[in-house]
Amino acid sequence: MRIELYRTILCPRCLLVGRSLKKIVEQHSPQIELEVIEVATHLTQTRQAGIRTVPAIKIGNDILTGLILTPQKIRCFIEQHLQDDNSATTGH
Repeated sequence: MRIELYRTILCPRCLLVGRSLKKIVEQHSPQIELEVIEVATHLTQTRQAGIRTVPAIKIGNDILTGLILTPQKIRCFIEQHLQDDNSATTGH
């Protein structure tokens, strides 16, 4: 599963979300591939992805964003997609 983290280098919330996300990804490695996208240098890609604010986490077509993204919210978002992926793989 691929996760995209959209952030800016000057965003303190982005730093916190990035740290939390990396810890969660390490726990699920190698199931999860993380790509960190710097919004300031990838404007077209950011717009095409439907990102309007940072930090934002994108898995497939789903986007998790908000002023306060707690580790619990991030974990729930990821685990839901992991369950969906496992269901699709096993056919259940």
